[in-house]
Amino acid sequence: MRDDFAIKQVTGLECIHLSTTERFQLDCFIGHYIKTRNLRDVPDIDRILRATLESYPCHPPVMVNELNAWIDKTLGYRASHPDFTQLEDL
Repeated sequence: MRDDFAIKQVTGLECIHLSTTERFQLDCFIGHYIKTRNLRDVPDIDRILRATLESYPCHPPVMVNELNAWIDKTLGYRASHPDFTQLEDL
């Protein structure tokens, strides 16, 4: 791990790392997660995500792909592809 990455750590889930030099603030990450999972219509989703993130078991630095996978597994959501409409189960 690079020294500057280890030195500039933020504690908790204040930010989510996209790479060693780029990061999302928590509010931005939550908005992006809601958008990529097409969850805008889910009642109180912001509160649900924040409450779920309080129980995230890992320690910083937190990478975005790891956190996305954990939330997906914990809450059962999946990323939606912007070029395809949702298909109803037959």
